[in-house]
Amino acid sequence: MKFKIHTAIGHDGTVAQSPIDTHEAARDFADKLAHLFSVQPARVIHDEYRNSEYVWTNVTVQLPVIGEAVFSVDSRKDARDAVRLYLDNKPTPFIWPEAGKPGEALAEAIGAAARERDAREARRG
Repeated sequence: MKFKIHTAIGHDGTVAQSPIDTHEAARDFADKLAHLFSVQPARVIHDEYRNSEYVWTNVTVQLPVIGEAVFSVDSRKDARDAVRLYLDNKPTPFIWPEAGKPGEALAEAIGAAARERDAREARRG
């Protein structure tokens, strides 16, 4: 599926390194979510702020009917602790991939969380 990622990157001084390639992870995250849910993202936003001490990244994918999926990366922490994942502003658990693409693994966790959320809502009736 084709979609545009809206990117805003702020720089302040020498750039610190992020624990993952956030540009690749953003593309993989959005691609995998579009594939999992068979829906074109309404909007994909990649916000990033870089300075000499840290890099903070926030990637938001708005999916019709499904909701808003977000992952954040804080370079001040190691890779496993640096990444946070949310579905509709609720923290979403995930298992850090030992191999493969982090963006795809995060999208898989969003898929599982969305299915669990939908099942809970169906039980409530």
